[in-house]
Amino acid sequence: MNKEEFLKMDDKAQLEYLNGLVAQGKSFNDICAELGMDRVELGKYGFYFVKNQFMHKPMKGYQTTIRSGNEQKL
Repeated sequence: MNKEEFLKMDDKAQLEYLNGLVAQGKSFNDICAELGMDRVELGKYGFYFVKNQFMHKPMKGYQTTIRSGNEQKL
């Protein structure tokens, strides 16, 4: 799967996909290479690799243009 296909998925599916790759025995570096993303870019989308599993932060970072749904309306 490439980066564009990964980003089209919803957050829950992305997390399941990433943890599925870990369960298959792939390392963090292998997963990053497959997606064409690095640790910083995954962090922008709210994904972090902690204790050999991916975790998702519910509110995305400020460096992404994808809306999280938590934006304040004026």
